[in-house]
Amino acid sequence: MLKEKVKLTEQLKCVKVVGLFGRFNHTINFDSENDVVIITAPNGYGKTIVLRIIDSLFKLQLGFFKSLSFQSVDISFQSGKRIFIEKTRAELFESENIPIPKNIIIQGYGFEKEVKSFTIPSEYDVSIIEHIERNFPVGRLEPKLWIDHRSDDLITEDELVSRYGSSAHQKTGLLPPWLEAVGDLIDTHLVETQRLLSLGGDFSKRYSRSKKRHTSVVENDAHDLSSRISNIVQRYALESQQLDQSFPKRFIESRKDSIRDESDVTGKLEHLNKKQADLREVGLIGKAFSEPIDTNEQFDDELVRRVLSIYIDDTDQKLSIFDQIYDKINLFKEILDTHFTFKNVVISQDKGISIIDTDSSDDIPLTELSSGEQHELVLIYELLFKVADGSIILIDEPELSLHVGWQKKFISDLQKIQNLRNLSVIIATHSPQIINEKWDLVQDLKA
Repeated sequence: MLKEKVKLTEQLKCVKVVGLFGRFNHTINFDSENDVVIITAPNGYGKTIVLRIIDSLFKLQLGFFKSLSFQSVDISFQSGKRIFIEKTRAELFESENIPIPKNIIIQGYGFEKEVKSFTIPSEYDVSIIEHIERNFPVGRLEPKLWIDHRSDDLITEDELVSRYGSSAHQKTGLLPPWLEAVGDLIDTHLVETQRLLSLGGDFSKRYSRSKKRHTSVVENDAHDLSSRISNIVQRYALESQQLDQSFPKRFIESRKDSIRDESDVTGKLEHLNKKQADLREVGLIGKAFSEPIDTNEQFDDELVRRVLSIYIDDTDQKLSIFDQIYDKINLFKEILDTHFTFKNVVISQDKGISIIDTDSSDDIPLTELSSGEQHELVLIYELLFKVADGSIILIDEPELSLHVGWQKKFISDLQKIQNLRNLSVIIATHSPQIINEKWDLVQDLKA
Protein backbone atom coordinates (compact mmCIF):
# COMPACT_ATOMS: atom_id res chain seq x y z
CA MET A 1 0.00 0.00 0.00
CA LEU A 2 2.61 2.53 1.11
CA LYS A 3 6.13 2.57 -0.24
CA GLU A 4 8.39 5.49 0.51
CA LYS A 5 12.07 5.80 -0.25
CA VAL A 6 14.07 8.00 2.10
CA LYS A 7 17.59 8.95 1.07
CA LEU A 8 20.22 8.35 3.73
CA THR A 9 21.76 11.47 5.29
CA GLU A 10 25.24 9.99 4.88
CA GLN A 11 26.47 6.93 3.02
CA LEU A 12 29.61 5.00 3.82
CA LYS A 13 32.36 4.93 1.22
CA CYS A 14 35.13 2.96 2.91
CA VAL A 15 36.06 1.45 6.28
CA LYS A 16 39.73 0.69 6.89
CA VAL A 17 41.02 -1.03 10.01
CA VAL A 18 44.78 -1.25 10.47
CA GLY A 19 46.57 -3.46 12.97
CA LEU A 20 43.50 -5.29 14.27
CA PHE A 21 44.67 -7.74 16.95
CA GLY A 22 48.17 -6.60 16.03
CA ARG A 23 48.15 -8.48 12.70
CA PHE A 24 45.19 -7.77 10.36
CA ASN A 25 44.54 -4.89 7.96
CA HIS A 26 40.99 -4.85 6.59
CA THR A 27 39.40 -2.62 3.94
CA ILE A 28 35.68 -2.65 3.10
CA ASN A 29 34.47 -0.54 0.19
CA PHE A 30 30.85 0.52 -0.29
CA ASP A 31 29.11 1.15 -3.60
CA SER A 32 26.60 4.00 -3.42
CA GLU A 33 24.36 2.03 -5.78
CA ASN A 34 24.42 -1.18 -3.74
CA ASP A 35 22.57 -1.65 -0.46
CA VAL A 36 24.18 -4.97 0.57
CA VAL A 37 27.78 -5.76 1.48
CA ILE A 38 28.81 -9.27 2.51
CA ILE A 39 32.08 -9.76 4.37
CA THR A 40 33.70 -13.16 4.80
CA ALA A 41 36.87 -14.44 6.44
CA PRO A 42 38.05 -17.42 8.50
CA ASN A 43 37.31 -17.45 12.23
CA GLY A 44 39.53 -15.10 14.18
CA TYR A 45 40.00 -12.49 11.46
CA GLY A 46 37.65 -10.01 13.13
CA LYS A 47 34.46 -9.97 11.03
CA THR A 48 32.30 -9.41 14.11
CA ILE A 49 34.72 -6.81 15.47
CA VAL A 50 34.45 -4.80 12.25
CA LEU A 51 30.66 -4.70 12.68
CA ARG A 52 31.09 -3.59 16.29
CA ILE A 53 33.57 -0.87 15.30
CA ILE A 54 30.98 0.66 12.96
CA ASP A 55 28.15 0.29 15.48
CA SER A 56 30.19 1.63 18.42
CA LEU A 57 31.38 4.73 16.57
CA PHE A 58 27.95 5.88 15.44
CA LYS A 59 26.42 5.09 18.82
CA LEU A 60 29.30 7.07 20.37
CA GLN A 61 30.18 4.08 22.54
CA LEU A 62 33.77 5.24 22.55
CA GLY A 63 34.90 3.10 25.47
CA PHE A 64 34.82 0.15 23.07
CA PHE A 65 37.97 1.43 21.36
CA LYS A 66 39.96 1.54 24.60
CA SER A 67 39.83 -2.21 25.05
CA LEU A 68 40.28 -2.99 21.33
CA SER A 69 43.69 -3.99 19.95
CA PHE A 70 44.19 -1.88 16.80
CA GLN A 71 46.34 0.85 15.29
CA SER A 72 43.79 2.93 13.38
CA VAL A 73 40.26 3.04 12.01
CA ASP A 74 39.55 5.24 8.99
CA ILE A 75 35.90 5.72 7.98
CA SER A 76 35.06 7.84 4.93
CA PHE A 77 31.71 8.89 3.47
CA GLN A 78 30.42 9.47 -0.05
CA SER A 79 29.95 13.15 0.90
CA GLY A 80 33.66 13.62 1.61
CA LYS A 81 33.44 13.57 5.39
CA ARG A 82 35.96 11.38 7.18
CA ILE A 83 36.59 10.11 10.71
CA PHE A 84 40.03 8.86 11.74
CA ILE A 85 40.63 7.02 15.02
CA GLU A 86 44.19 6.26 16.07
CA LYS A 87 45.71 4.52 19.06
CA THR A 88 49.05 6.11 19.95
CA ARG A 89 51.54 5.73 22.77
CA ALA A 90 51.42 8.48 25.33
CA GLU A 91 54.60 10.52 25.67
CA LEU A 92 55.62 9.33 29.10
CA PHE A 93 58.88 7.97 30.49
CA GLU A 94 59.70 4.48 29.34
CA SER A 95 60.42 1.70 31.79
CA GLU A 96 60.50 -2.03 31.51
CA ASN A 97 58.39 -2.22 34.64
CA ILE A 98 55.78 0.44 33.78
CA PRO A 99 53.64 -0.10 30.67
CA ILE A 100 53.27 2.90 28.39
CA PRO A 101 49.56 3.81 28.17
CA LYS A 102 47.80 4.31 24.84
CA ASN A 103 45.82 7.37 23.81
CA ILE A 104 42.79 7.01 21.53
CA ILE A 105 42.60 10.11 19.33
CA ILE A 106 39.57 10.81 17.13
CA GLN A 107 39.78 13.33 14.29
CA GLY A 108 37.06 14.52 11.94
CA TYR A 109 37.39 16.00 8.46
CA GLY A 110 34.82 17.79 6.31
CA PHE A 111 32.45 18.80 9.13
CA GLU A 112 30.87 22.26 9.13
CA LYS A 113 31.66 23.00 12.76
CA GLU A 114 35.22 23.59 13.87
CA VAL A 115 36.91 20.26 14.33
CA LYS A 116 39.61 19.56 16.86
CA SER A 117 40.95 16.16 17.69
CA PHE A 118 39.34 14.48 20.69
CA THR A 119 41.27 12.16 22.98
CA ILE A 120 39.33 9.50 24.81
CA PRO A 121 40.50 9.99 28.40
CA SER A 122 42.51 7.25 30.05
CA GLU A 123 40.51 7.97 33.21
CA TYR A 124 36.83 8.69 32.80
CA ASP A 125 35.34 11.83 34.30
CA VAL A 126 33.48 10.93 37.48
CA SER A 127 30.35 12.69 36.13
CA ILE A 128 30.12 10.11 33.30
CA ILE A 129 30.18 7.18 35.71
CA GLU A 130 27.67 8.86 38.03
CA HIS A 131 25.32 9.60 35.14
CA ILE A 132 25.41 5.95 34.01
CA GLU A 133 24.83 4.66 37.54
CA ARG A 134 21.82 6.99 37.99
CA ASN A 135 20.15 6.34 34.65
CA PHE A 136 20.96 2.77 33.60
CA PRO A 137 20.44 -0.69 35.14
CA VAL A 138 23.93 -1.13 36.55
CA GLY A 139 25.32 -1.50 40.05
CA ARG A 140 28.85 -0.94 41.31
CA LEU A 141 30.36 -3.98 43.02
CA GLU A 142 33.95 -2.83 43.39
CA PRO A 143 35.78 0.41 42.53
CA LYS A 144 36.32 -0.75 38.92
CA LEU A 145 33.67 -3.49 38.57
CA TRP A 146 29.94 -3.27 37.86
CA ILE A 147 27.04 -5.65 37.26
CA ASP A 148 24.78 -5.00 34.26
CA HIS A 149 21.33 -6.01 35.52
CA ARG A 150 19.97 -6.43 31.98
CA SER A 151 22.30 -9.34 31.21
CA ASP A 152 23.78 -10.21 34.61
CA ASP A 153 27.26 -9.57 33.14
CA LEU A 154 30.14 -8.41 35.28
CA ILE A 155 31.70 -5.48 33.39
CA THR A 156 34.76 -3.29 33.68
CA GLU A 157 34.84 0.49 33.52
CA ASP A 158 35.67 0.42 29.79
CA GLU A 159 32.78 -1.97 29.12
CA LEU A 160 30.44 0.19 31.23
CA VAL A 161 31.26 3.33 29.24
CA SER A 162 31.19 1.41 25.95
CA ARG A 163 27.62 0.23 26.62
CA TYR A 164 26.12 3.37 28.11
CA GLY A 165 28.64 6.16 27.64
CA SER A 166 27.14 7.79 24.52
CA SER A 167 24.27 9.21 26.56
CA ALA A 168 26.56 10.10 29.43
CA HIS A 169 29.08 11.93 27.22
CA GLN A 170 26.32 14.01 25.65
CA LYS A 171 24.48 14.73 28.89
CA THR A 172 27.64 15.82 30.64
CA GLY A 173 28.83 17.90 27.65
CA LEU A 174 32.23 16.27 27.43
CA LEU A 175 32.16 15.62 23.70
CA PRO A 176 32.95 18.41 21.22
CA PRO A 177 29.97 19.43 19.03
CA TRP A 178 31.40 17.92 15.85
CA LEU A 179 31.82 14.53 17.56
CA GLU A 180 28.31 14.66 19.01
CA ALA A 181 27.14 15.23 15.41
CA VAL A 182 28.77 11.95 14.37
CA GLY A 183 26.07 10.14 16.30
CA ASP A 184 23.47 11.73 14.01
CA LEU A 185 25.18 10.90 10.72
CA ILE A 186 23.96 7.31 10.49
CA ASP A 187 21.62 5.08 12.48
CA THR A 188 23.18 1.66 13.00
CA HIS A 189 21.54 -1.47 14.32
CA LEU A 190 23.65 -4.49 15.26
CA VAL A 191 21.93 -7.89 15.02
CA GLU A 192 24.13 -10.21 17.04
CA THR A 193 24.26 -14.00 17.06
CA GLN A 194 22.62 -14.29 20.47
CA ARG A 195 19.23 -12.91 19.57
CA LEU A 196 16.71 -15.44 20.92
CA LEU A 197 16.99 -14.82 24.66
CA SER A 198 16.05 -11.56 26.33
CA LEU A 199 17.44 -11.21 29.81
CA GLY A 200 14.93 -9.36 31.88
CA GLY A 201 14.94 -9.03 35.42
CA ASP A 202 17.07 -8.01 37.33
CA PHE A 203 19.90 -9.12 39.44
CA SER A 204 22.57 -11.75 39.85
CA LYS A 205 22.03 -14.39 42.54
CA ARG A 206 25.52 -13.57 43.75
CA TYR A 207 24.59 -9.98 44.57
CA SER A 208 20.84 -10.08 45.18
CA ARG A 209 18.14 -12.35 46.48
CA SER A 210 15.97 -11.85 43.42
CA LYS A 211 16.47 -14.15 40.46
CA LYS A 212 17.10 -13.20 36.90
CA ARG A 213 14.08 -13.76 34.67
CA HIS A 214 14.60 -15.10 31.18
CA THR A 215 12.04 -14.13 28.59
CA SER A 216 11.85 -15.26 25.00
CA VAL A 217 12.43 -12.71 22.28
CA VAL A 218 9.74 -14.34 20.10
CA GLU A 219 7.23 -13.77 22.89
CA ASN A 220 8.43 -10.20 23.32
CA ASP A 221 7.99 -9.61 19.59
CA ALA A 222 4.44 -10.96 19.72
CA HIS A 223 3.62 -8.61 22.59
CA ASP A 224 5.28 -5.72 20.76
CA LEU A 225 3.18 -6.30 17.62
CA SER A 226 0.01 -6.57 19.70
CA SER A 227 0.80 -3.16 21.22
CA ARG A 228 1.54 -1.65 17.81
CA ILE A 229 -1.76 -2.89 16.38
CA SER A 230 -3.66 -1.63 19.46
CA ASN A 231 -2.13 1.81 19.04
CA ILE A 232 -3.10 1.89 15.35
CA VAL A 233 -6.66 0.77 16.15
CA GLN A 234 -6.94 3.55 18.75
CA ARG A 235 -5.83 6.08 16.14
CA TYR A 236 -8.42 4.64 13.73
CA ALA A 237 -11.14 4.99 16.38
CA LEU A 238 -10.19 8.59 17.11
CA GLU A 239 -10.12 9.48 13.41
CA SER A 240 -13.50 7.79 12.92
CA GLN A 241 -15.02 9.68 15.82
CA GLN A 242 -13.82 13.03 14.51
CA LEU A 243 -15.06 12.34 10.97
CA ASP A 244 -18.42 11.02 12.17
CA GLN A 245 -18.99 14.10 14.32
CA SER A 246 -18.36 16.43 11.40
CA PHE A 247 -20.34 14.35 8.87
CA PRO A 248 -23.67 16.32 9.03
CA LYS A 249 -21.93 19.65 8.50
CA ARG A 250 -19.80 18.32 5.66
CA PHE A 251 -22.84 16.72 4.00
CA ILE A 252 -24.73 20.02 4.04
CA GLU A 253 -21.71 21.87 2.66
CA SER A 254 -21.28 19.28 -0.10
CA ARG A 255 -24.52 20.40 -1.82
CA LYS A 256 -22.54 23.01 -3.73
CA ASP A 257 -19.98 20.46 -4.90
CA SER A 258 -20.19 18.38 -8.05
CA ILE A 259 -21.42 14.79 -7.72
CA ARG A 260 -19.38 11.74 -8.70
CA ASP A 261 -20.89 9.72 -11.51
CA GLU A 262 -22.12 6.17 -10.93
CA SER A 263 -19.07 4.40 -12.42
CA ASP A 264 -16.69 6.49 -10.30
CA VAL A 265 -18.59 5.63 -7.11
CA THR A 266 -18.66 1.94 -8.01
CA GLY A 267 -14.94 1.86 -8.82
CA LYS A 268 -13.94 3.57 -5.59
CA LEU A 269 -16.19 1.29 -3.53
CA GLU A 270 -14.57 -1.75 -5.12
CA HIS A 271 -11.15 -0.34 -4.19
CA LEU A 272 -12.27 0.21 -0.57
CA ASN A 273 -13.81 -3.26 -0.34
CA LYS A 274 -10.53 -4.76 -1.56
CA LYS A 275 -8.54 -2.72 0.93
CA GLN A 276 -10.80 -3.81 3.80
CA ALA A 277 -10.49 -7.44 2.71
CA ASP A 278 -6.68 -7.14 2.64
CA LEU A 279 -6.65 -5.66 6.16
CA ARG A 280 -8.90 -8.45 7.42
CA GLU A 281 -6.69 -11.05 5.76
CA VAL A 282 -3.64 -9.99 7.74
CA GLY A 283 -5.60 -9.60 10.99
CA LEU A 284 -5.63 -5.82 11.31
CA ILE A 285 -9.40 -5.35 11.27
CA GLY A 286 -12.47 -7.50 11.83
CA LYS A 287 -16.00 -7.42 10.49
CA ALA A 288 -16.99 -5.01 13.24
CA PHE A 289 -15.12 -2.18 11.54
CA SER A 290 -17.59 -1.82 8.65
CA GLU A 291 -19.47 -4.07 6.26
CA PRO A 292 -18.51 -3.65 2.60
CA ILE A 293 -21.10 -2.05 0.34
CA ASP A 294 -22.38 -4.24 -2.47
CA THR A 295 -21.05 -2.69 -5.68
CA ASN A 296 -23.73 -4.49 -7.72
CA GLU A 297 -26.26 -1.98 -6.43
CA GLN A 298 -27.49 0.81 -8.71
CA PHE A 299 -26.31 4.25 -7.65
CA ASP A 300 -28.32 6.39 -10.02
CA ASP A 301 -29.86 8.46 -7.22
CA GLU A 302 -27.89 11.71 -6.83
CA LEU A 303 -28.49 11.97 -3.08
CA VAL A 304 -27.20 8.42 -2.56
CA ARG A 305 -24.08 9.18 -4.60
CA ARG A 306 -23.48 12.38 -2.60
CA VAL A 307 -23.66 10.46 0.68
CA LEU A 308 -21.49 7.66 -0.70
CA SER A 309 -18.90 10.15 -1.94
CA ILE A 310 -18.38 11.43 1.60
CA TYR A 311 -18.41 7.86 2.92
CA ILE A 312 -15.73 6.88 0.39
CA ASP A 313 -13.47 9.80 1.25
CA ASP A 314 -13.93 9.25 5.00
CA THR A 315 -13.30 5.51 4.84
CA ASP A 316 -10.23 5.98 2.68
CA GLN A 317 -8.85 8.50 5.19
CA LYS A 318 -9.56 6.16 8.11
CA LEU A 319 -8.03 3.09 6.48
CA SER A 320 -4.92 4.98 5.39
CA ILE A 321 -3.87 4.86 9.06
CA PHE A 322 -3.17 1.15 8.54
CA ASP A 323 -1.10 1.53 5.35
CA GLN A 324 2.39 1.41 6.79
CA ILE A 325 1.84 -1.38 9.32
CA TYR A 326 -0.10 -3.37 6.69
CA ASP A 327 2.89 -3.38 4.34
CA LYS A 328 5.17 -4.63 7.12
CA ILE A 329 2.77 -7.30 8.39
CA ASN A 330 1.97 -8.49 4.88
CA LEU A 331 5.67 -8.98 4.07
CA PHE A 332 6.33 -10.54 7.50
CA LYS A 333 3.60 -13.12 6.87
CA GLU A 334 4.68 -13.68 3.27
CA ILE A 335 8.28 -14.51 4.22
CA LEU A 336 7.44 -16.72 7.21
CA ASP A 337 4.56 -18.54 5.50
CA THR A 338 6.97 -19.39 2.67
CA HIS A 339 9.51 -20.90 5.07
CA PHE A 340 7.41 -22.47 7.84
CA THR A 341 6.20 -25.98 6.98
CA PHE A 342 2.72 -27.12 8.09
CA LYS A 343 2.23 -23.85 9.94
CA ASN A 344 0.35 -20.61 9.35
CA VAL A 345 1.31 -17.25 10.79
CA VAL A 346 -1.75 -15.47 12.21
CA ILE A 347 -1.68 -11.81 13.25
CA SER A 348 -4.18 -10.35 15.70
CA GLN A 349 -4.58 -7.40 18.01
CA ASP A 350 -5.04 -9.76 20.96
CA LYS A 351 -1.94 -11.99 20.61
CA GLY A 352 0.16 -10.14 18.09
CA ILE A 353 1.71 -13.25 16.51
CA SER A 354 0.28 -16.77 16.64
CA ILE A 355 1.46 -19.90 14.88
CA ILE A 356 -1.26 -22.37 13.88
CA ASP A 357 -0.74 -26.02 12.93
CA THR A 358 -2.33 -26.41 9.49
CA ASP A 359 -3.43 -30.02 10.16
CA SER A 360 -4.81 -29.80 13.69
CA SER A 361 -5.54 -26.03 13.81
CA ASP A 362 -3.84 -26.04 17.23
CA ASP A 363 -2.05 -22.96 18.47
CA ILE A 364 1.70 -23.72 18.66
CA PRO A 365 3.47 -21.85 21.49
CA LEU A 366 6.10 -19.55 20.02
CA THR A 367 8.78 -20.99 22.29
CA GLU A 368 8.09 -24.47 20.86
CA LEU A 369 9.10 -23.44 17.36
CA SER A 370 12.45 -24.82 16.24
CA SER A 371 15.51 -22.67 16.90
CA GLY A 372 15.73 -21.97 13.16
CA GLU A 373 12.09 -20.86 13.00
CA GLN A 374 12.58 -18.61 16.03
CA HIS A 375 15.73 -17.08 14.54
CA GLU A 376 13.91 -16.40 11.27
CA LEU A 377 10.91 -14.86 13.03
CA VAL A 378 13.04 -12.68 15.30
CA LEU A 379 15.34 -11.46 12.53
CA ILE A 380 12.57 -10.64 10.05
CA TYR A 381 10.49 -8.93 12.75
CA GLU A 382 13.48 -6.88 13.90
CA LEU A 383 14.25 -5.65 10.40
CA LEU A 384 10.64 -4.78 9.61
CA PHE A 385 9.53 -3.24 12.89
CA LYS A 386 12.42 -2.36 15.18
CA VAL A 387 14.87 -0.33 13.10
CA ALA A 388 14.60 3.18 11.73
CA ASP A 389 14.19 3.77 8.00
CA GLY A 390 17.53 4.58 6.42
CA SER A 391 19.54 2.63 9.01
CA ILE A 392 22.63 0.56 8.37
CA ILE A 393 21.91 -2.95 9.60
CA LEU A 394 24.90 -5.00 10.75
CA ILE A 395 24.02 -8.71 10.78
CA ASP A 396 26.39 -11.20 12.35
CA GLU A 397 26.06 -14.76 11.01
CA PRO A 398 22.44 -14.73 9.79
CA GLU A 399 22.82 -18.42 8.87
CA LEU A 400 22.60 -19.37 12.54
CA SER A 401 20.22 -22.38 12.88
CA LEU A 402 18.75 -21.79 9.41
CA HIS A 403 18.15 -24.67 7.01
CA VAL A 404 20.28 -24.54 3.84
CA GLY A 405 17.17 -23.78 1.75
CA TRP A 406 16.32 -20.82 3.97
CA GLN A 407 19.91 -19.56 3.77
CA LYS A 408 19.71 -19.52 -0.03
CA LYS A 409 16.59 -17.32 0.13
CA PHE A 410 18.00 -14.96 2.77
CA ILE A 411 19.36 -12.26 0.46
CA SER A 412 16.22 -12.21 -1.71
CA ASP A 413 14.06 -11.94 1.44
CA LEU A 414 16.34 -9.20 2.69
CA GLN A 415 16.03 -7.25 -0.54
CA LYS A 416 12.22 -7.35 -0.26
CA ILE A 417 12.56 -5.77 3.18
CA GLN A 418 15.03 -3.21 1.82
CA ASN A 419 12.56 -2.17 -0.88
CA LEU A 420 10.06 -1.41 1.86
CA ARG A 421 12.34 0.02 4.57
CA ASN A 422 15.26 1.63 2.67
CA LEU A 423 17.89 -0.14 4.74
CA SER A 424 21.56 -0.69 3.96
CA VAL A 425 22.97 -3.99 5.19
CA ILE A 426 26.41 -5.31 6.06
CA ILE A 427 26.48 -9.07 6.62
CA ALA A 428 29.29 -11.07 8.22
CA THR A 429 28.96 -14.72 7.28
CA HIS A 430 30.76 -18.03 6.75
CA SER A 431 27.94 -19.46 4.65
CA PRO A 432 28.21 -19.86 0.86
CA GLN A 433 24.46 -20.60 0.95
CA ILE A 434 23.76 -17.12 2.33
CA ILE A 435 25.83 -15.68 -0.50
CA ASN A 436 24.14 -18.02 -3.00
CA GLU A 437 24.58 -16.30 -6.39
CA LYS A 438 25.47 -12.86 -4.97
CA TRP A 439 29.27 -13.22 -5.13
CA ASP A 440 29.52 -9.72 -6.58
CA LEU A 441 28.49 -8.41 -3.14
CA VAL A 442 31.25 -10.27 -1.29
CA GLN A 443 34.42 -8.77 0.15
CA ASP A 444 36.82 -11.31 1.63
CA LEU A 445 38.81 -9.89 4.55
CA LYS A 446 41.44 -12.59 4.04
CA ALA A 447 42.21 -11.42 0.51
